[in-house]
Amino acid sequence: MFRYESRYLNCTEFVNGNQESIDSYVISGRMRLHKDKLLDLQMDCDSIKNRLFGDLPPFRHLKRSIAFVRNIYQLYELQEAFLSMTYHPGHFYCYSIDQKSDKRLKKSMRVLSNCLDNVIVLDKEYAFDRSGHKQDEAHFDCLERLLEKNWSHAIILQNFDLLIKTPEQLSDLSELLNETSIMGSDHALTGRYDTNADWTPAGMMLFKNDEILHKKLVVRKSLNEVILAKVFVQSIFEKLNLNLAIKRFDNESLFGVDEMMVMTLYENYLGLDGQVKVDFTDSREDELTRFTDWQFNQPDGPNTECKSHWLRHSICVLGVEYLQEISKSPMVIGGELLDENHQN
Repeated sequence: MFRYESRYLNCTEFVNGNQESIDSYVISGRMRLHKDKLLDLQMDCDSIKNRLFGDLPPFRHLKRSIAFVRNIYQLYELQEAFLSMTYHPGHFYCYSIDQKSDKRLKKSMRVLSNCLDNVIVLDKEYAFDRSGHKQDEAHFDCLERLLEKNWSHAIILQNFDLLIKTPEQLSDLSELLNETSIMGSDHALTGRYDTNADWTPAGMMLFKNDEILHKKLVVRKSLNEVILAKVFVQSIFEKLNLNLAIKRFDNESLFGVDEMMVMTLYENYLGLDGQVKVDFTDSREDELTRFTDWQFNQPDGPNTECKSHWLRHSICVLGVEYLQEISKSPMVIGGELLDENHQN
């Protein structure tokens, strides 16, 4: 399948930062997932389990379980590979699928779910797009489905997000965080939400009970990828009209709408468990969630500022050039990978 492209594949040298090895591999042609070069995978349960963890040593007990919540629309092979990198029978995995995805992805993901008790694929499908619409809705539908499971933190992911920590490391991280959630923090971009709307909890009809709060919420911004404590997630479902909040942020006419709701609910003190009180004049760099090489105000496509020489949505696409940096990064997620025909 990848015989020619893999001639110069030397992961040890890549991680060590050997530029000669990296250049030889890149010049010879990177390994790419392409729909015309995919293997005909056996999809019986024994074959799936063997690919995921058949050659691994016995799983060790985890002190804390993690819920992985991922919105997807493309490439079953990639999703199975991502799952194999983080799979542990003590963790939980929930997927939401784009309604525009091909039949092969939808069918394969549901077969995968039927083979593993801790993997859930929602029946409902979503109209994902480049502007981030329906991302919050899908993520929180998965979180609600997972509430009955015994997990301590949820990691929010999208189609091409690469987790760069082991299942055991993530469990240990959850123990250190206790009931704390982790996300970046910044001022929201005014072009990404309706500044003329009533942003008081009363105006948003945010609370389920009769409590009326008239102080305007400060809209905040993070990445879509966040790590959420279960106590915070559970409190959201118990106390808030979440569907109304999602609709308010999911403005069809705006771009980047999936990066504000969670942070806004987290930093505006609403009496939710696991919240923090903050100074809204501050911005905080994301020091734990997602490794990202940003190159702002430049067009998608070839880019000499990126080590991989390719840019999408102001983010350098991860290639082998980043392996050494990723291996030393404290971040949990690497953003982002990209297949050859990624158009969304």
